[in-house]
Amino acid sequence: MVRVGATNRGTRACAVDRVPTTAFGELDGAAAPVPAGGTGDHPLAAGGSAYADVRIVRDPAAPEARRTDGITVAASAAHAGRTFTAGRFGTGRRVLVWEPVTTWWQPTAAAADRAIGLS
Repeated sequence: MVRVGATNRGTRACAVDRVPTTAFGELDGAAAPVPAGGTGDHPLAAGGSAYADVRIVRDPAAPEARRTDGITVAASAAHAGRTFTAGRFGTGRRVLVWEPVTTWWQPTAAAADRAIGLS
């Protein structure tokens, strides 16, 4: 699991997409949202933050894992986002992915963990 965050550094409230846009390198498709659901906005107060968890595989011997150079996460599909490489996750030279999912933005890191099933 990888936790990502978005912070509104502005002086006014803003909105990000309800689910972070998460792409796994050259692999097709984006992460599926947990829980499933349509698009919408997630409000962020000025100075406010939101958190989401993205599932990756940590075991390099996992036979069902697909491998990619990194994960790109954006608060909105309209933004380029930020790419995180395998070295950042401690997974060697590749990020391992199986059943790629991401949570909706949550108000706390603990809530993101609960949404993906970690607690």
